[in-house]
Amino acid sequence: MSGHSVGSGERRALRRRSLLKGVGTAGIAGLGGCIRSNSIEADGPAEELIQEGFAATGIEPPFETTIAVAEDTERSRFAELLKAELEDTGFFDISIAEYKWTTYLDLLTTAADKGENALFIASWTGGWDPDDYVNMLFHSDNHTPEGLNVNHYTNETVDKYIDSGLEETVTDERVDIYRQLQERLVADSPVSFIRFSETAHAWNADVVSGWQTYPLQPGTYSAVYAPWADVYTNLEGSDEFVGDLGNDISTTDPVSMNDSPSSQAVQLIYEGLVGIDFDGELQPVLADGWKRLDATSYRFSLQEGVQFHNGEELTAAHVKGSFERYEGKPRESDVFDWYDDSEIVDDYTIDIHCWREYGPFEQRLFNVPIVPIAAINGDLDLESTPIGTGPYQFVDYQAGDDWRLERFEDYWFAGSETVPATAPIETVRLEVITEKASRQGALEAGNTDFSDGVPSASLTELDDDDAYGVDRHIGGGFDMLIYPLYHDPFSNNAVRRGCNMLIPREHIVEEVYHGLGRPAYTPISPLAEAYTDEAFRERIADEYVRSS
Repeated sequence: MSGHSVGSGERRALRRRSLLKGVGTAGIAGLGGCIRSNSIEADGPAEELIQEGFAATGIEPPFETTIAVAEDTERSRFAELLKAELEDTGFFDISIAEYKWTTYLDLLTTAADKGENALFIASWTGGWDPDDYVNMLFHSDNHTPEGLNVNHYTNETVDKYIDSGLEETVTDERVDIYRQLQERLVADSPVSFIRFSETAHAWNADVVSGWQTYPLQPGTYSAVYAPWADVYTNLEGSDEFVGDLGNDISTTDPVSMNDSPSSQAVQLIYEGLVGIDFDGELQPVLADGWKRLDATSYRFSLQEGVQFHNGEELTAAHVKGSFERYEGKPRESDVFDWYDDSEIVDDYTIDIHCWREYGPFEQRLFNVPIVPIAAINGDLDLESTPIGTGPYQFVDYQAGDDWRLERFEDYWFAGSETVPATAPIETVRLEVITEKASRQGALEAGNTDFSDGVPSASLTELDDDDAYGVDRHIGGGFDMLIYPLYHDPFSNNAVRRGCNMLIPREHIVEEVYHGLGRPAYTPISPLAEAYTDEAFRERIADEYVRSS
């Protein structure tokens, strides 16, 4: 900006050091924003891009908008840093709005349809396949409410890359496709990728033994008892394991589940044909074997004698019906991205036909739980009574309070040399505790045995205390800033690219998350390292994000 004696980098550093600690609770800014005439001289390449985009869309600064966040101390500090960086350009006037989780989720998924003038700080949890990080968020077929492309991003080239990556079965070819796709997304910046998450678990070491950290948040409580992954946990002096959830459960039906707390809660209830273990390796679960018949067809044989919690016995009809109930539901693409039809060979054998060659076919089955015929026929509502074949069955849920499970005594696993036939833990209770400080307090007071949500600032302290076990592992997700593409000036990618260059990623990781996680410039987690090694990520950062 003209007339200033400090450079833009120094100015922003000074602003960060003087951030207000309080966070406003203003609502979403008006749909039209507030456009006031003001002459601003761009300072540096990022501001030049923003100025270019403002001119192209006819917007005069400062433009009023809102950063929307779910209630969380770290997210609030995150939002303050973003607000400071963007306001310091002179192009923006930003308020911060905090919401309860369920309200925030509803606002996020309806924002494009309502034309909300808001930027959203959100997290995405992917998986073991690169498609997990891009398809639901960026393919034009996945606009909300059917998918999770919340800002209704549409780009034909991106769609082609996503489709090609799914249909390619040669690993080297897939790597090339997904690297081109990531570069295209960063160049267009429908969102800004800010931080790769790091999974951090803490537990009472005097009570809990054998705990293993699953890298993906939805699978957190698999560690209680996952015999197919050769994992189980013991308790000392108690038959009840008490963990926590960071927010209320929004749904317990897999076909409409889009949030991590819900996925965590049902992890011990539902099972699929296959699982992906703690090292990312494919393992049989309800299937005891399978083979590829041709380029698009597979034959699966099922475990015999598997019971659902309502007494039904698993057959091929359950598999076929579980796949087909996804049609027309929010998670439809989990199945119908590849599923064409299935043929029941006999009660325990099924042929599954894909409508195209599909690279991550087996991995996708991990995310498709098999449910009872009663649910398939509509006689059972999984929203109120989740029923699967897992080692634990649903007992009760009090919204805002706790979620209760009990051991399923007729579970199918017969035992092995390393895992007992019966889960050692009788009951599981997950308390809903939204504040991270309160989650730590509950753990330290002995009210919970485990947490995956203690404040990042406390992890080193807990790790140094012999009373606690702490484990950290690179996660399968990222934090992002979602731009309202449907709303000027963010409809112009020069504005988005300029904002992307201004985000203080390293500062956010160190000051907000106390070193937990890594700065992110691309979407695919280092968990899927072949598709996004460090040299690739650094090249993208240098070329598209780091301003000179």
